[in-house]
Amino acid sequence: MSREDPLKAEKDYSATLDEQFPLIEKLPDYKTAIDKYLVLEKQTRQSSDLSSSKRVLVRIVETLVSNEDWEYLNDLVVLLSKKHGQLKSSIQTLVKTVIDNLDQLNEDKKKELDLKIKLIETIRTVTDKKIFVEVERAIVSRTLSKIYLSKFDDLDKAVEILCDLQVETYSLMPFSDKVEYILEQIELTLKKGDFGQAKILSRKILLKALKGFDKAELYKSIYLKYLIEISIHENDYITIVKNTLLLIEIPLIKDNKSDYLGYLVSIVYYIVLSPYDPHQNDLINKIKNNSIFSKSIDAKIYKLLEIFTTNELILWSNIESLYKQDFEQSTIFKSETNYKNLQKRIIEHNLRIINKYYHFIKLDRLAYMLQLSVDESERYVSELVNKGMITAKINRPQGIIKFHKSKTVDGDSRASDNDINELLNDWCYDIDKLLEEVDSIGHLINKEEMMHGIKQRAH
Repeated sequence: MSREDPLKAEKDYSATLDEQFPLIEKLPDYKTAIDKYLVLEKQTRQSSDLSSSKRVLVRIVETLVSNEDWEYLNDLVVLLSKKHGQLKSSIQTLVKTVIDNLDQLNEDKKKELDLKIKLIETIRTVTDKKIFVEVERAIVSRTLSKIYLSKFDDLDKAVEILCDLQVETYSLMPFSDKVEYILEQIELTLKKGDFGQAKILSRKILLKALKGFDKAELYKSIYLKYLIEISIHENDYITIVKNTLLLIEIPLIKDNKSDYLGYLVSIVYYIVLSPYDPHQNDLINKIKNNSIFSKSIDAKIYKLLEIFTTNELILWSNIESLYKQDFEQSTIFKSETNYKNLQKRIIEHNLRIINKYYHFIKLDRLAYMLQLSVDESERYVSELVNKGMITAKINRPQGIIKFHKSKTVDGDSRASDNDINELLNDWCYDIDKLLEEVDSIGHLINKEEMMHGIKQRAH
Protein backbone atom coordinates (compact mmCIF):
# COMPACT_ATOMS: atom_id res chain seq x y z
CA MET A 1 0.00 0.00 0.00
CA SER A 2 1.47 3.33 -1.06
CA ARG A 3 1.49 6.29 1.29
CA GLU A 4 1.91 10.05 1.13
CA ASP A 5 5.39 11.57 1.08
CA PRO A 6 6.68 12.37 4.59
CA LEU A 7 7.60 15.88 5.64
CA LYS A 8 10.86 14.59 7.12
CA ALA A 9 12.79 11.32 6.94
CA GLU A 10 13.24 9.25 10.10
CA LYS A 11 16.84 8.60 9.07
CA ASP A 12 19.00 10.07 6.30
CA TYR A 13 20.67 7.37 4.17
CA SER A 14 22.34 9.70 1.65
CA ALA A 15 25.82 9.15 3.15
CA THR A 16 25.28 5.39 3.21
CA LEU A 17 24.30 5.38 -0.47
CA ASP A 18 27.32 7.50 -1.39
CA GLU A 19 29.47 4.85 0.28
CA GLN A 20 27.66 1.72 -0.96
CA PHE A 21 26.95 2.60 -4.61
CA PRO A 22 30.61 2.55 -5.79
CA LEU A 23 31.13 -0.79 -4.03
CA ILE A 24 28.01 -2.36 -5.51
CA GLU A 25 28.93 -1.16 -9.01
CA LYS A 26 32.17 -3.17 -8.83
CA LEU A 27 30.34 -6.47 -8.25
CA PRO A 28 30.76 -8.78 -11.28
CA ASP A 29 27.24 -10.24 -11.08
CA TYR A 30 24.50 -7.66 -11.68
CA LYS A 31 21.90 -9.84 -9.94
CA THR A 32 23.98 -9.75 -6.76
CA ALA A 33 24.13 -5.99 -7.20
CA ILE A 34 20.34 -5.87 -7.49
CA ASP A 35 20.01 -7.85 -4.26
CA LYS A 36 22.23 -5.27 -2.51
CA TYR A 37 20.17 -2.43 -3.95
CA LEU A 38 16.95 -4.10 -2.77
CA VAL A 39 18.31 -4.21 0.77
CA LEU A 40 19.03 -0.49 0.56
CA GLU A 41 15.58 0.10 -0.95
CA LYS A 42 13.95 -1.57 2.05
CA GLN A 43 15.99 0.47 4.51
CA THR A 44 15.26 3.82 2.81
CA ARG A 45 11.56 2.96 2.44
CA GLN A 46 11.13 1.96 6.08
CA SER A 47 12.90 5.10 7.28
CA SER A 48 10.79 7.28 4.92
CA ASP A 49 13.92 8.72 3.29
CA LEU A 50 12.28 9.83 0.04
CA SER A 51 15.30 11.25 -1.78
CA SER A 52 17.44 8.18 -0.99
CA SER A 53 14.59 5.83 -1.94
CA LYS A 54 14.35 7.50 -5.35
CA ARG A 55 18.11 7.19 -5.88
CA VAL A 56 18.04 3.45 -5.14
CA LEU A 57 15.06 2.79 -7.43
CA VAL A 58 16.69 4.69 -10.31
CA ARG A 59 19.88 2.67 -9.80
CA ILE A 60 17.92 -0.62 -9.86
CA VAL A 61 16.23 0.27 -13.16
CA GLU A 62 19.46 1.49 -14.78
CA THR A 63 21.35 -1.66 -13.73
CA LEU A 64 18.73 -3.99 -15.23
CA VAL A 65 18.40 -1.92 -18.42
CA SER A 66 22.18 -1.84 -18.97
CA ASN A 67 22.21 -5.64 -18.59
CA GLU A 68 19.10 -5.98 -20.81
CA ASP A 69 17.25 -8.03 -18.21
CA TRP A 70 13.80 -6.66 -19.07
CA GLU A 71 11.94 -9.66 -17.66
CA TYR A 72 13.44 -9.15 -14.20
CA LEU A 73 12.73 -5.43 -14.47
CA ASN A 74 9.10 -6.23 -15.32
CA ASP A 75 8.80 -8.40 -12.20
CA LEU A 76 10.44 -5.78 -9.98
CA VAL A 77 8.12 -2.99 -11.19
CA VAL A 78 5.15 -4.99 -9.85
CA LEU A 79 6.98 -6.06 -6.68
CA LEU A 80 8.39 -2.66 -5.71
CA SER A 81 5.17 -0.74 -6.44
CA LYS A 82 3.26 -3.07 -4.08
CA LYS A 83 5.74 -2.94 -1.22
CA HIS A 84 4.15 -2.06 2.11
CA GLY A 85 4.67 1.59 2.95
CA GLN A 86 6.03 2.48 -0.48
CA LEU A 87 6.02 6.25 -0.98
CA LYS A 88 3.92 7.68 -3.82
CA SER A 89 6.77 9.78 -5.21
CA SER A 90 9.02 6.73 -5.17
CA ILE A 91 6.52 4.78 -7.29
CA GLN A 92 6.28 7.74 -9.65
CA THR A 93 10.08 7.88 -9.98
CA LEU A 94 10.26 4.11 -10.57
CA VAL A 95 7.61 4.20 -13.30
CA LYS A 96 9.03 7.34 -14.94
CA THR A 97 12.56 5.87 -15.07
CA VAL A 98 11.25 2.69 -16.73
CA ILE A 99 9.29 4.78 -19.27
CA ASP A 100 12.40 6.87 -20.07
CA ASN A 101 14.25 3.66 -20.98
CA LEU A 102 11.53 2.05 -23.11
CA ASP A 103 12.99 3.60 -26.27
CA GLN A 104 15.99 1.26 -25.93
CA LEU A 105 13.75 -1.61 -27.02
CA ASN A 106 13.70 -1.87 -30.81
CA GLU A 107 10.13 -2.17 -32.07
CA ASP A 108 11.34 -3.63 -35.37
CA LYS A 109 12.55 -6.76 -33.54
CA LYS A 110 9.69 -9.01 -32.51
CA LYS A 111 11.22 -10.17 -29.23
CA GLU A 112 11.99 -6.64 -28.09
CA LEU A 113 8.58 -5.41 -29.27
CA ASP A 114 6.89 -8.12 -27.19
CA LEU A 115 8.98 -7.15 -24.18
CA LYS A 116 8.05 -3.49 -24.65
CA ILE A 117 4.35 -4.30 -24.82
CA LYS A 118 4.65 -6.49 -21.72
CA LEU A 119 6.39 -3.73 -19.76
CA ILE A 120 3.85 -1.15 -20.87
CA GLU A 121 0.95 -3.39 -19.83
CA THR A 122 2.64 -3.88 -16.45
CA ILE A 123 2.99 -0.12 -15.99
CA ARG A 124 -0.64 0.36 -17.00
CA THR A 125 -1.66 -2.19 -14.39
CA VAL A 126 0.36 -0.75 -11.48
CA THR A 127 -0.74 2.82 -12.31
CA ASP A 128 -4.43 2.02 -12.80
CA LYS A 129 -6.72 4.24 -10.69
CA LYS A 130 -3.74 6.01 -9.08
CA ILE A 131 -4.02 9.78 -9.50
CA PHE A 132 -0.38 10.46 -8.66
CA VAL A 133 0.80 8.44 -11.69
CA GLU A 134 -2.06 9.27 -14.10
CA VAL A 135 0.26 11.22 -16.41
CA GLU A 136 2.70 8.28 -16.63
CA ARG A 137 -0.21 5.95 -17.41
CA ALA A 138 -1.33 8.30 -20.19
CA ILE A 139 2.20 8.34 -21.68
CA VAL A 140 2.52 4.53 -21.89
CA SER A 141 -1.08 4.15 -23.10
CA ARG A 142 -0.36 6.55 -25.93
CA THR A 143 2.80 4.60 -26.82
CA LEU A 144 0.89 1.31 -26.76
CA SER A 145 -1.85 2.77 -28.94
CA LYS A 146 0.73 3.82 -31.53
CA ILE A 147 2.29 0.34 -31.46
CA TYR A 148 -1.04 -1.35 -32.18
CA LEU A 149 -1.71 1.09 -34.99
CA SER A 150 1.70 1.04 -36.68
CA LYS A 151 2.89 -2.52 -35.99
CA PHE A 152 -0.36 -4.52 -35.97
CA ASP A 153 -2.61 -2.23 -38.02
CA ASP A 154 -5.22 -2.68 -35.29
CA LEU A 155 -7.13 0.60 -35.33
CA ASP A 156 -9.91 -0.64 -33.05
CA LYS A 157 -7.44 -1.60 -30.31
CA ALA A 158 -5.53 1.66 -30.70
CA VAL A 159 -8.78 3.65 -30.32
CA GLU A 160 -9.85 1.56 -27.33
CA ILE A 161 -6.55 2.15 -25.48
CA LEU A 162 -6.19 5.87 -26.18
CA CYS A 163 -9.84 6.87 -25.81
CA ASP A 164 -10.03 5.13 -22.44
CA LEU A 165 -7.98 8.03 -21.04
CA GLN A 166 -10.04 10.86 -19.52
CA VAL A 167 -7.14 13.31 -19.73
CA GLU A 168 -9.37 16.36 -19.26
CA THR A 169 -9.71 15.31 -15.59
CA TYR A 170 -5.95 14.92 -14.99
CA SER A 171 -4.93 17.66 -12.58
CA LEU A 172 -1.21 16.90 -12.93
CA MET A 173 -1.13 17.10 -16.74
CA PRO A 174 -0.32 20.48 -18.40
CA PHE A 175 -3.21 21.97 -20.39
CA SER A 176 -1.33 21.86 -23.70
CA ASP A 177 -0.66 18.13 -23.21
CA LYS A 178 -4.34 17.52 -22.51
CA VAL A 179 -5.24 19.23 -25.79
CA GLU A 180 -2.66 17.15 -27.65
CA TYR A 181 -4.05 13.87 -26.25
CA ILE A 182 -7.66 14.82 -27.03
CA LEU A 183 -6.71 15.81 -30.59
CA GLU A 184 -5.08 12.39 -31.06
CA GLN A 185 -8.23 10.73 -29.71
CA ILE A 186 -10.35 12.67 -32.21
CA GLU A 187 -7.93 11.78 -35.02
CA LEU A 188 -8.16 8.05 -34.31
CA THR A 189 -11.96 8.04 -34.01
CA LEU A 190 -12.21 9.89 -37.33
CA LYS A 191 -9.91 7.32 -38.93
CA LYS A 192 -12.21 4.65 -37.57
CA GLY A 193 -15.21 6.48 -39.02
CA ASP A 194 -16.85 6.93 -35.62
CA PHE A 195 -18.01 10.51 -36.16
CA GLY A 196 -20.39 10.40 -33.21
CA GLN A 197 -17.59 9.61 -30.77
CA ALA A 198 -15.35 12.18 -32.46
CA LYS A 199 -18.01 14.83 -31.93
CA ILE A 200 -18.31 13.92 -28.24
CA LEU A 201 -14.53 14.13 -27.82
CA SER A 202 -14.40 17.47 -29.65
CA ARG A 203 -16.63 19.00 -26.97
CA LYS A 204 -13.85 18.51 -24.43
CA ILE A 205 -11.94 21.39 -26.05
CA LEU A 206 -13.06 25.03 -26.04
CA LEU A 207 -11.87 27.16 -28.95
CA LYS A 208 -11.45 30.22 -26.76
CA ALA A 209 -9.04 28.26 -24.53
CA LEU A 210 -6.62 27.54 -27.40
CA LYS A 211 -4.37 30.51 -26.84
CA GLY A 212 -1.48 31.68 -24.71
CA PHE A 213 0.75 28.60 -24.92
CA ASP A 214 3.29 27.06 -27.31
CA LYS A 215 1.67 25.32 -30.28
CA ALA A 216 -1.69 27.00 -29.54
CA GLU A 217 -1.94 28.16 -33.15
CA LEU A 218 -1.11 24.68 -34.48
CA TYR A 219 -3.56 22.93 -32.15
CA LYS A 220 -6.31 25.41 -33.02
CA SER A 221 -5.86 24.78 -36.75
CA ILE A 222 -5.88 20.99 -36.24
CA TYR A 223 -8.95 21.20 -34.02
CA LEU A 224 -10.87 23.34 -36.51
CA LYS A 225 -9.99 20.95 -39.34
CA TYR A 226 -11.40 18.05 -37.30
CA LEU A 227 -14.58 20.03 -36.58
CA ILE A 228 -14.94 20.76 -40.29
CA GLU A 229 -14.47 17.06 -41.11
CA ILE A 230 -17.22 16.12 -38.64
CA SER A 231 -19.55 18.79 -40.06
CA ILE A 232 -18.85 17.63 -43.64
CA HIS A 233 -19.95 14.13 -42.64
CA GLU A 234 -23.18 15.58 -41.20
CA ASN A 235 -23.71 17.97 -44.16
CA ASP A 236 -23.86 20.80 -41.61
CA TYR A 237 -22.87 23.45 -44.15
CA ILE A 238 -23.33 26.57 -42.03
CA THR A 239 -21.07 25.15 -39.29
CA ILE A 240 -18.45 24.28 -41.91
CA VAL A 241 -18.52 27.90 -43.09
CA LYS A 242 -18.22 29.34 -39.57
CA ASN A 243 -15.30 27.07 -38.64
CA THR A 244 -13.52 27.65 -41.96
CA LEU A 245 -13.83 31.41 -41.48
CA LEU A 246 -12.10 30.98 -38.11
CA LEU A 247 -9.48 28.72 -39.69
CA ILE A 248 -8.42 31.23 -42.36
CA GLU A 249 -7.76 33.82 -39.65
CA ILE A 250 -4.90 31.73 -38.24
CA PRO A 251 -1.50 33.03 -39.48
CA LEU A 252 -0.24 29.47 -39.91
CA ILE A 253 -2.99 28.84 -42.49
CA LYS A 254 -2.57 32.22 -44.18
CA ASP A 255 1.10 31.47 -44.85
CA ASN A 256 0.18 28.44 -46.97
CA LYS A 257 -1.21 30.24 -50.03
CA SER A 258 -2.46 27.14 -51.84
CA ASP A 259 -4.45 25.78 -48.88
CA TYR A 260 -5.64 29.27 -47.98
CA LEU A 261 -7.10 29.81 -51.46
CA GLY A 262 -8.74 26.37 -51.31
CA TYR A 263 -10.43 27.29 -48.02
CA LEU A 264 -11.76 30.55 -49.50
CA VAL A 265 -13.32 28.67 -52.42
CA SER A 266 -14.80 26.05 -50.07
CA ILE A 267 -16.41 28.83 -48.00
CA VAL A 268 -18.17 30.14 -51.11
CA TYR A 269 -19.40 26.67 -52.09
CA TYR A 270 -20.59 25.75 -48.60
CA ILE A 271 -22.37 29.05 -47.94
CA VAL A 272 -24.46 28.65 -51.10
CA LEU A 273 -25.15 25.05 -50.04
CA SER A 274 -26.39 26.22 -46.63
CA PRO A 275 -30.19 26.30 -46.16
CA TYR A 276 -31.58 29.83 -46.12
CA ASP A 277 -32.35 31.52 -42.82
CA PRO A 278 -31.60 34.99 -41.38
CA HIS A 279 -28.20 33.82 -40.12
CA GLN A 280 -27.23 32.32 -43.48
CA ASN A 281 -28.46 35.44 -45.27
CA ASP A 282 -26.39 37.66 -42.99
CA LEU A 283 -23.30 35.46 -43.41
CA ILE A 284 -23.44 35.21 -47.20
CA ASN A 285 -23.70 39.02 -47.46
CA LYS A 286 -20.73 39.48 -45.13
CA ILE A 287 -18.68 37.07 -47.24
CA LYS A 288 -19.72 38.83 -50.44
CA ASN A 289 -18.69 42.20 -49.02
CA ASN A 290 -15.36 40.87 -47.74
CA SER A 291 -12.65 42.14 -50.12
CA ILE A 292 -10.47 39.08 -49.40
CA PHE A 293 -12.87 36.91 -51.41
CA SER A 294 -13.35 39.30 -54.31
CA LYS A 295 -9.58 39.80 -54.67
CA SER A 296 -8.33 36.26 -54.03
CA ILE A 297 -10.65 33.78 -55.72
CA ASP A 298 -11.66 33.36 -59.33
CA ALA A 299 -14.24 35.97 -60.42
CA LYS A 300 -16.56 33.29 -61.76
CA ILE A 301 -16.70 31.49 -58.41
CA TYR A 302 -17.13 34.78 -56.55
CA LYS A 303 -20.10 35.51 -58.85
CA LEU A 304 -21.98 32.65 -57.14
CA LEU A 305 -22.32 34.90 -54.10
CA GLU A 306 -23.91 37.62 -56.23
CA ILE A 307 -26.21 35.14 -57.94
CA PHE A 308 -27.56 33.85 -54.63
CA THR A 309 -27.99 37.31 -53.10
CA THR A 310 -29.79 38.91 -56.06
CA ASN A 311 -33.59 38.92 -56.22
CA GLU A 312 -33.67 37.15 -59.58
CA LEU A 313 -34.53 33.63 -60.64
CA ILE A 314 -31.61 31.23 -61.07
CA LEU A 315 -31.77 28.75 -63.94
CA TRP A 316 -30.19 25.44 -63.00
CA SER A 317 -29.31 24.74 -66.63
CA ASN A 318 -27.27 27.97 -66.76
CA ILE A 319 -25.45 27.18 -63.51
CA GLU A 320 -24.70 23.66 -64.64
CA SER A 321 -23.24 24.72 -67.98
CA LEU A 322 -21.30 27.68 -66.56
CA TYR A 323 -19.80 25.89 -63.54
CA LYS A 324 -19.59 22.32 -64.79
CA GLN A 325 -15.79 22.31 -65.03
CA ASP A 326 -15.33 24.00 -61.62
CA PHE A 327 -17.69 21.54 -59.96
CA GLU A 328 -15.90 18.58 -61.53
CA GLN A 329 -12.57 19.82 -60.15
CA SER A 330 -13.98 20.38 -56.68
CA THR A 331 -14.00 17.54 -54.12
CA ILE A 332 -17.08 19.16 -52.56
CA PHE A 333 -19.30 18.52 -55.57
CA LYS A 334 -17.96 15.03 -56.17
CA SER A 335 -20.42 14.18 -53.41
CA GLU A 336 -23.78 13.42 -55.02
CA THR A 337 -25.54 14.72 -51.89
CA ASN A 338 -23.89 18.13 -52.20
CA TYR A 339 -24.68 18.31 -55.91
CA LYS A 340 -28.36 17.56 -55.27
CA ASN A 341 -28.43 20.01 -52.36
CA LEU A 342 -27.14 22.76 -54.66
CA GLN A 343 -30.07 22.13 -56.98
CA LYS A 344 -32.36 22.22 -53.96
CA ARG A 345 -30.93 25.57 -52.78
CA ILE A 346 -31.54 27.04 -56.23
CA ILE A 347 -35.17 25.87 -56.21
CA GLU A 348 -35.65 27.28 -52.70
CA HIS A 349 -34.10 30.58 -53.78
CA ASN A 350 -36.42 30.77 -56.78
CA LEU A 351 -39.47 30.03 -54.64
CA ARG A 352 -38.57 32.82 -52.24
CA ILE A 353 -38.25 35.24 -55.18
CA ILE A 354 -41.59 34.10 -56.64
CA ASN A 355 -43.16 34.45 -53.19
CA LYS A 356 -41.84 38.02 -53.06
CA TYR A 357 -43.30 39.17 -56.39
CA TYR A 358 -46.44 37.03 -56.82
CA HIS A 359 -49.77 36.94 -54.95
CA PHE A 360 -51.21 34.16 -57.10
CA ILE A 361 -49.58 31.78 -59.57
CA LYS A 362 -50.76 28.71 -61.43
CA LEU A 363 -49.06 25.47 -60.54
CA ASP A 364 -48.08 24.71 -64.12
CA ARG A 365 -46.61 28.22 -64.50
CA LEU A 366 -44.67 27.75 -61.24
CA ALA A 367 -43.38 24.39 -62.44
CA TYR A 368 -42.16 26.02 -65.68
CA MET A 369 -40.34 28.76 -63.79
CA LEU A 370 -38.73 26.26 -61.41
CA GLN A 371 -37.89 23.85 -64.26
CA LEU A 372 -39.69 21.08 -62.36
CA SER A 373 -42.78 18.93 -62.73
CA VAL A 374 -46.03 20.09 -61.13
CA ASP A 375 -45.80 17.43 -58.40
CA GLU A 376 -42.19 18.38 -57.58
CA SER A 377 -43.11 22.07 -57.47
CA GLU A 378 -45.96 21.37 -55.08
CA ARG A 379 -43.67 19.28 -52.88
CA TYR A 380 -41.08 22.05 -52.66
CA VAL A 381 -43.75 24.64 -51.82
CA SER A 382 -44.99 22.38 -49.01
CA GLU A 383 -41.44 21.91 -47.67
CA LEU A 384 -40.75 25.65 -47.57
CA VAL A 385 -44.10 26.34 -45.91
CA ASN A 386 -43.30 23.73 -43.23
CA LYS A 387 -39.88 25.31 -42.68
CA GLY A 388 -41.44 28.76 -42.37
CA MET A 389 -39.49 30.18 -45.32
CA ILE A 390 -42.68 31.17 -47.18
CA THR A 391 -46.40 31.38 -46.42
CA ALA A 392 -48.64 29.90 -49.08
CA LYS A 393 -51.83 27.93 -49.69
CA ILE A 394 -52.37 25.48 -52.54
CA ASN A 395 -55.76 25.25 -54.25
CA ARG A 396 -55.49 21.89 -56.04
CA PRO A 397 -58.87 21.92 -57.84
CA GLN A 398 -58.04 25.27 -59.44
CA GLY A 399 -54.31 24.52 -59.68
CA ILE A 400 -53.42 27.82 -58.04
CA ILE A 401 -51.00 28.79 -55.27
CA LYS A 402 -51.77 31.84 -53.17
CA PHE A 403 -48.77 33.48 -51.46
CA HIS A 404 -49.16 35.46 -48.26
CA LYS A 405 -46.56 38.18 -47.88
CA SER A 406 -44.41 37.78 -44.79
CA LYS A 407 -43.28 40.99 -43.19
CA THR A 408 -39.61 41.39 -44.07
CA VAL A 409 -36.98 44.09 -44.12
CA ASP A 410 -34.50 44.04 -47.02
CA GLY A 411 -34.99 40.35 -47.60
CA ASP A 412 -34.59 39.53 -43.89
CA SER A 413 -37.48 37.84 -42.12
CA ARG A 414 -36.94 39.93 -39.01
CA ALA A 415 -39.83 42.37 -38.55
CA SER A 416 -39.46 46.15 -38.59
CA ASP A 417 -40.72 48.41 -35.78
CA ASN A 418 -43.89 49.20 -37.79
CA ASP A 419 -44.51 45.49 -38.35
CA ILE A 420 -44.05 44.80 -34.64
CA ASN A 421 -46.47 47.60 -33.72
CA GLU A 422 -48.99 46.28 -36.21
CA LEU A 423 -48.63 42.79 -34.79
CA LEU A 424 -49.11 44.09 -31.23
CA ASN A 425 -52.17 46.07 -32.29
CA ASP A 426 -53.67 42.96 -33.90
CA TRP A 427 -52.94 40.98 -30.76
CA CYS A 428 -54.54 43.65 -28.52
CA TYR A 429 -57.61 43.75 -30.78
CA ASP A 430 -57.92 39.94 -30.61
CA ILE A 431 -57.62 40.02 -26.82
CA ASP A 432 -60.28 42.72 -26.59
CA LYS A 433 -62.61 40.64 -28.81
CA LEU A 434 -61.98 37.59 -26.61
CA LEU A 435 -62.76 39.54 -23.41
CA GLU A 436 -65.98 40.89 -24.98
CA GLU A 437 -67.07 37.35 -25.85
CA VAL A 438 -66.24 36.12 -22.34
CA ASP A 439 -68.23 39.05 -20.86
CA SER A 440 -71.23 38.28 -23.12
CA ILE A 441 -71.15 34.62 -22.11
CA GLY A 442 -71.02 35.67 -18.45
CA HIS A 443 -74.17 37.82 -18.89
CA LEU A 444 -75.99 34.96 -20.63
CA ILE A 445 -75.08 32.55 -17.83
CA ASN A 446 -76.32 35.03 -15.19
CA LYS A 447 -79.53 35.49 -17.16
CA GLU A 448 -80.14 31.73 -17.32
CA GLU A 449 -79.44 31.38 -13.58
CA MET A 450 -81.93 34.16 -12.80
CA MET A 451 -84.60 32.60 -15.04
CA HIS A 452 -84.01 29.24 -13.43
CA GLY A 453 -84.37 30.81 -9.96
CA ILE A 454 -87.68 32.53 -10.89
CA LYS A 455 -89.11 29.26 -12.20
CA GLN A 456 -88.12 27.46 -9.02
CA ARG A 457 -89.87 30.04 -6.81
CA ALA A 458 -92.99 29.93 -9.01
CA HIS A 459 -93.31 26.22 -8.36
